[in-house]
Amino acid sequence: MRIALVVTLLFAATAAQAAEPAPAPALASELAVLALEEGVWDAAIEFPPAKPGDAPTHATGVQTNTFVTGKRWIRNDFEVDAKYGGHGTWGYDPKKQRYVGIWVDSNTDYIRLDEGVWDAASKTMTWTSELRQPDPHPPAKYRMTEEFRGDTRVLTMTAIGPKSGKEVPLGTITFTRRAAR
Repeated sequence: MRIALVVTLLFAATAAQAAEPAPAPALASELAVLALEEGVWDAAIEFPPAKPGDAPTHATGVQTNTFVTGKRWIRNDFEVDAKYGGHGTWGYDPKKQRYVGIWVDSNTDYIRLDEGVWDAASKTMTWTSELRQPDPHPPAKYRMTEEFRGDTRVLTMTAIGPKSGKEVPLGTITFTRRAAR
């Protein structure tokens, strides 16, 4: 009897979800912003010097961005020189009126939650989140600013000290879209 009740409730919930109206036409413009990242991108990464007098360090990588779930979300798969891997999913939350996303990678043991704001005039997405710090330090604020320049995107990553508000550059990634084959 319980199984029949659970199956009936699941079916009713699924039917109710299927009956939901399509996204409002206004949402289409927010989702179109995600399309700017679709495709395969070569990444040139520059990290600031570890200490004064040192040279910046460089790495290369490949990012593949594909739409999932009816083009409501874009999935990001990022590999850097076989030493680092990361995966994220981003979309638009109409209730928050912000872009939202998650990120996991081979350097961390937690899920990073991101919120983003799009500036259409400058074609810039600004993401904010928190970076976990070693105990006993509180999390640091994290900002990623991504400028879209056609088939090039420049992502600048900055940590913001929790007490001082001091901004610390973490790196810049220049993405270049690969030509369709």
